[in-house]
Amino acid sequence: MVTRIITGIVLIAAVIAWLFFADFPIFTMGALFIYMVGAYELGPIFKFKQRYLFLFLAVAAAVCCFVIAPPGEFVSGHIPPVVKYIIALSIPLWIGVVPLIKAYPHKSSWYENKVICAILGLLMLVPFLEGLLVLRATDIALDANTGAYLVLAVMALVWAADSGAYFAGVFFGKNKLIPAVSPKKTREGLYGGLILAFTALILFMHLGLFSVYADSSPALIASGIIAIVFSVIGDLLESMIKRLGGVKDSGKIFPGHGGMLDRIDSQLAAVPLFLSVNWLISGNLA
Repeated sequence: MVTRIITGIVLIAAVIAWLFFADFPIFTMGALFIYMVGAYELGPIFKFKQRYLFLFLAVAAAVCCFVIAPPGEFVSGHIPPVVKYIIALSIPLWIGVVPLIKAYPHKSSWYENKVICAILGLLMLVPFLEGLLVLRATDIALDANTGAYLVLAVMALVWAADSGAYFAGVFFGKNKLIPAVSPKKTREGLYGGLILAFTALILFMHLGLFSVYADSSPALIASGIIAIVFSVIGDLLESMIKRLGGVKDSGKIFPGHGGMLDRIDSQLAAVPLFLSVNWLISGNLA
């Protein structure tokens, strides 16, 4: 427990420093590090015969994205349509995995198809990477910290959902959510997490953390709610994949906390969905 607490404090400090004290090129390098460690962990979980095959595919995908649309363009406020479309791939992905999670373990033959695993892994990681960079670059020419607060706010929505789910589950949890995938999660925990996260969303809007989206409050509220709800799906998907791969944690990079994927599983869904749903509803996707 002590190790877990110390690691948690260090992680929080590192994230704050990364968001608010790193310039955009350094932030991009940090995002790439998170992305590549996540890819490195996914390879063994998917049981590719070549341990580094998926990491190679992930690096190739990132290079292609950066060649087609260099992140430096985001700083000027120009987000190429192709980047928006890549991030928007998160919508069909996270809707599509819901039936897979509900059907586990009875319909899991897809896991044996490594092409499907590779596509799934890339769709989990690439929109997340691009979404992080787009969020952080928001209005950076006018205020260096606008994007930092945006990233922090979206992440904090997920943290609020996790915290609310934990405490509601501990005190009120009776009915299991999807026991085959995550035995400890309860419906009461889910409801508690959603309530706390929605409260955090309203608070963040009041504090002006989402002020750049103030011209379309309905789109902001909808994208926030979708990000919160599907952050739970991100958690459940990683849990299911780990069960299929026969592992408890995705890695050991964080003492007491497991691997990188164990820390960002919910963010993989929340970050790109927040952006893509907002663009879709406000008519700014194209």
